[in-house]
Amino acid sequence: MKSVIMAGGEGTRLRPLTCNIPKPMVPVVNKPVMEHIIELLRKYNLTDIAVTLQYLPNIIKNYFSDGREFDVNLRYYVEDKPMGTAGSVKNAEDFLDDTFVVISGDALTDIDLKKAIDFHFSKKSMATLVLKKVEIPLEYGVVVTDEDGRITRFLEKPSWGEVFSDTVNTGIYILSPEVLKYYNKNEIFDFSKDLFPLLLRQDKPMYGYISDDYWCDIGDLKAYSQAHQDILEKRVKVSIPGKEIEDGVWVGENCIIDDGASIEGPCIIGTNTKVKKGAVIGKFSVLGENNIIGERSGIKRSILWRNTILENNVQLRGTVICDKVKLKQNVSCFENSVVGDSTIIKENAIVKPNIKIWPDKIVEEGTEVSSNLVWGSKFIRSIFGFRGMAGEINVDITPEYASKLGAAYGSLFKGKGKIAVGSDESNPAKMLKISFIAGLISAGLKVLDFEVLHLPVMRSAVRFYGVDGGIHISTSSKNIGKLKIDFIDKNGSNIDRNTERKIETMFQREDFSRCEGRSIKEVEVIPDYTKFYIRNIINNVKSEKLDFKIALNSPSESILKCVTDLLTSLGCSIEKVNIDIGYGNKEVNSKNREYFAKMVSMGDFDLGVSIEETSEKMMLVDNRGRIVTDDMFTALISLIMFRTVEGGTVVVPVSTSHVIEQLADANNGKVIRTKTSHQDLMNKILTIDVKEQVYDQFILNFDAIAGIVKILDFMKINNYSLSDLVEMIPDIHIYEKEVECSWNDKGKVIRQIIQENESESIETLEGVKIFKDGGWVLVLPDAEQPVCRIKSESFSAEFAEELTNTFVNKVREISKS
Repeated sequence: MKSVIMAGGEGTRLRPLTCNIPKPMVPVVNKPVMEHIIELLRKYNLTDIAVTLQYLPNIIKNYFSDGREFDVNLRYYVEDKPMGTAGSVKNAEDFLDDTFVVISGDALTDIDLKKAIDFHFSKKSMATLVLKKVEIPLEYGVVVTDEDGRITRFLEKPSWGEVFSDTVNTGIYILSPEVLKYYNKNEIFDFSKDLFPLLLRQDKPMYGYISDDYWCDIGDLKAYSQAHQDILEKRVKVSIPGKEIEDGVWVGENCIIDDGASIEGPCIIGTNTKVKKGAVIGKFSVLGENNIIGERSGIKRSILWRNTILENNVQLRGTVICDKVKLKQNVSCFENSVVGDSTIIKENAIVKPNIKIWPDKIVEEGTEVSSNLVWGSKFIRSIFGFRGMAGEINVDITPEYASKLGAAYGSLFKGKGKIAVGSDESNPAKMLKISFIAGLISAGLKVLDFEVLHLPVMRSAVRFYGVDGGIHISTSSKNIGKLKIDFIDKNGSNIDRNTERKIETMFQREDFSRCEGRSIKEVEVIPDYTKFYIRNIINNVKSEKLDFKIALNSPSESILKCVTDLLTSLGCSIEKVNIDIGYGNKEVNSKNREYFAKMVSMGDFDLGVSIEETSEKMMLVDNRGRIVTDDMFTALISLIMFRTVEGGTVVVPVSTSHVIEQLADANNGKVIRTKTSHQDLMNKILTIDVKEQVYDQFILNFDAIAGIVKILDFMKINNYSLSDLVEMIPDIHIYEKEVECSWNDKGKVIRQIIQENESESIETLEGVKIFKDGGWVLVLPDAEQPVCRIKSESFSAEFAEELTNTFVNKVREISKS
């Protein structure tokens, strides 16, 4: 006789176990479940086997090859699309020239196939179904037989109200080749839904053989774990790899079990696995090949696949760990949790019960994972990055994610308050805005929907309407799938880090309340706030007319139109251009900037301005074609502030040129240094004592639309050209470079640099800033990437570059040590 193994299953209910492998390849006691089926067939001399494949077929082919290594002969039949159980077997019709057995490649069983086959022939049956009595038959096909074993009724996956038997179809059949003539090739056809009911209607001889042997459909994660327990308790007869060194303890070749490690059976320890001293392998644990179990780690009722590393004091309780997972010190995973392939869970993280983590994820240090991690590359303690949050639409940030995050943010206000919400004109941003609104109103808040507006306009709206906070969603014009979300406080600033942490805690613990249905408030739509914002800018201009000729660049058509209309109404002559100066290839961007600068100087423009797509930042080019760099721009607006308010105060990041202090000295001003993040700079500006300066300085830093008008107005009032202002700024010699530095090395790098430079003047406001040789160097670990940024300033460009390169090499040296 021949046989067919149906091995096309995708195993969606077993995910994340089946994200990277087909269901028949899921390991059960350290060998694929399909290998147990092949061993069962071989036991009954059924060695000529057809294998039907569909999902990830090459993984099965590569493992089993032609079957010779397993003492069987395998032929493969691959479907391009699912054809149903009977449809897949039809592909092997030419091979199946006599009575044959069909069996699933993803069930665990030791059913006596000889008894079933003998029963089939004794009844002269056309189709015999192997049946099994189960307590809960809802997930199976229910079958009723008469006293002679002839099948009289079928029902696939009944509800409790439809259950008429506890005898179910195991998916194991003995069939006459004649049944294959009842349907056509390339026809989607199922045994239990189509073929068997057809044979029943035609009164063909069809019987059910009820077996008392073990059978388990490994359909979900609970069944997967139960199958292992059943094997270890010897309820099912299968071959377990390794040597049974004592009752119920199987150990593979080349295992190293240190003195002081505790092993309690029944359990399995796979080949080449190392168990270190103080580790405890408890009952019903199954460890695959090439695993390392660290000191004091404890494993109970858990399943580890292959090539996994558990560092010291990792605790697993009833969990499944897939291939190539790394669990760092003090990680804990609890009942019914699953960790997918190639995931890294960092120190002190906790995976709560019933949590599933999909493959290739990173769980950051100290994180408590309380919801499934499916999308995105990370589950991190910090949802927020250097500035707000960013991610891929429908990958990192889904509508469900946004709604939940909106509810977490809304929970800060304890059911009372108003929140403003707005977005740019892109469809992804509008979609996510709806999700955020749903989350906010579910927390009992009143939501003001400002529809489409730019981020600085949103900040103005938050202040003007006196709301308690806001959310703005925007996308990149170069990559509309990339999303940026800004959470705003009542002052229009990005929320501070403390507020971010509160949101993160509520979000990850799902520790937020939902209001009663009757407390849901209507969303108030406020259209066209941008018109009021523009009118307010015009009303605050002190000059009668701003008659400048300006080259205006932006990647955003809406910004080009808005700023052109504004400046034209104030008397300016505008020429619009669209040159990419801020994205993609740095070399191309540099050439484009030079082209823009040359265009300004040769076109007899008073200045050029390029406004980024969020409309927060601008780049200026003076009438002589000189590009105003970031450090020069900070110096420029500081100069304007000092000249506008005598003895005024400016706030600048720690990474900015110390030319600012020279300008302050010359104008009787004061400088406050702050951290480099947007939110730190914003919050520090909004808390300086000289209140009349607050919003002017805020606008010049974070509102390019209103900011360019303020700069033009200052130039007009004082009869300055932009080149005049640039000339007032002392020479700036700064050199900046980025160097790779892993997350784990950042702390070590900063500590060692501080220790090596104790004799120098040092600041540690952010990173470490060392003052030496009349200049300074800042070593700043990046908040979002595994790099450090090295920035130096000195009396010459050459010395600044040399100083930066010295510390780049120092960071590399410390990282490698």
